[in-house]
Formats: sequence, structure tokens, C-alpha cells
Amino acid sequence: MERPQLNKHNNLASYFRAMAEFRRQLDPSFSVASASRGEYRCSPALVSLVLSGKRHLTLDRLGSFCNIFGLNPKERLQVKMVLQGATPSTETPAEVNLKQTGRRRRVSSSLLKDWLNPYVKDAIRLESVRRTGLRAMFIELANIASERRIERAIKFLRHHGYIKVNELGQLVESEPLAVVPDAQADKHIKKFHHQALNIAQRGLTEFDVDERLAQAMILPLDAHTYIEMVGMIREFSERIQKFAEDHAQVDRRLYQVIVHLTPTGGAKIVEQKTSP
Repeated sequence: MERPQLNKHNNLASYFRAMAEFRRQLDPSFSVASASRGEYRCSPALVSLVLSGKRHLTLDRLGSFCNIFGLNPKERLQVKMVLQGATPSTETPAEVNLKQTGRRRRVSSSLLKDWLNPYVKDAIRLESVRRTGLRAMFIELANIASERRIERAIKFLRHHGYIKVNELGQLVESEPLAVVPDAQADKHIKKFHHQALNIAQRGLTEFDVDERLAQAMILPLDAHTYIEMVGMIREFSERIQKFAEDHAQVDRRLYQVIVHLTPTGGAKIVEQKTSP
């Protein structure tokens, strides 16, 4: 099945229905309900109404719909143009700029079948790796993985198109920034977060305070303020991703940024501990 093209559909509802079917062909476990989970102000019921043509998609929900259906930057721009009253086409005014600057591609959690894959993918951009190849990659990632693990990650990334070999014989990224939507919650994502936290924990003792930043805040929330806080964090995450796009050529050292909003305990934990 070919990827749906917006200019071949009469309306956005038809296009998104086709995109949902396309995603199911690629990943049989995909469902609108699961992909919508966690998207701010975009419930599965709302998505269903839009897909059935009973509600119109609005610009304030565009980001969530793009995340749910895995739209690439070009497709995002095309949908935005339609919402603003333009006619969809095979080209967009910003397409040339997208080829020259950082781009963001929403991907499935299959990238995280091995939690190491994103680290290897991003380390390829480092100047030392571009200059001396795999030997520098082994050195840069020696703190978190063995050479054998790194080689296995490279094989996976090449096979699935995340990286490629350029005309100079160098490994390069196919896309500067691959993002797994946080609405996708499965064992691969949980393991990735677990390992990222392990790396951060080791960093507290392995790196000086002028090389890292660690902040923690404790605050009480209710259902309303929790949703408000999640919205603030999503906005911050979007800014970080935009920053990464705008600075895709910076290549000195690999860092990770982790944001976790986690209960410290509560009734659910107590109930689990006291149940027979």
C-alpha cells in the first residue's frame, strides 16, 4: 500500500482515514484509540468525529493529529495549508527549506527495540565520528555500550533506513531528528526511559557540575493542575525539538535531556502493597 497523498483526497477526513489504514498496514497493533492516548485536548472520540466528517479539524488540534497519524514535515505543511484555505499540492512552499534545514520525522517505537539505537543514530553526527569513523563511535559511547552492541545497532539502523552511507563512504543520518510520540507507551519505550534514567544517575557522579544540569521539584497537584502541568511540559518539549532541528549541525558532544513527571506514591501504590 502506498503512502496516502493529500492532493488525491477530497477532504481531510478521507485523507486521515487513509492514513490510519496505511499505519495499520505498517503496524497491525496501531489503533486511533491507543495513538490518541496522552495527546492533549485530542481524545479518541474527537478523532473519530473528525474521521467520520462530523467535526472539522482545527489548527489548535493539528499538532496532535500529526502525531497520531505519523505525518512527516511535508505532510504537516500541506494539512496546515488546507486548514488555512489553500489547495493541497504535491509541493509546498517550504519544501526546499525543509531539505536544507533540520527536519523532524515521527517514527514508531520499533526504533527502540534496542534502547541503544537512538544514541548510536545521533552519535553519527559527532565531528569525531565523521572524521575517524567507527573507532570514534566506540569511544564516544564506551560509557553506555560495548562495541558489539554498537555494531548491532548500526546494522539495525541501516536496515530500517534511519542511517545510510553517503558518497564518501561515511555513515550519515537519513533524518536529523526522529521522534517517537509520547502517546505511544509500550515496553520498548519504558525500557528506553529506564536506561536513560540509569545514564543520568551515573552522570551525577561521573561528570562535574559544570558539564551537566540536574533539577528536581516536588509539588502537589490535582487532576486539573496535572493536565495543566502536562501541557506546559509538552510545550517545553516542542521547544527542545525545535532547538534540535535548528542546531542539527552542532556536533561536539552527545547529551540527553530527560523530563519526568512522576507520582511519589499515593493511594494506588499503598493499595498494591497491602493487597493479598
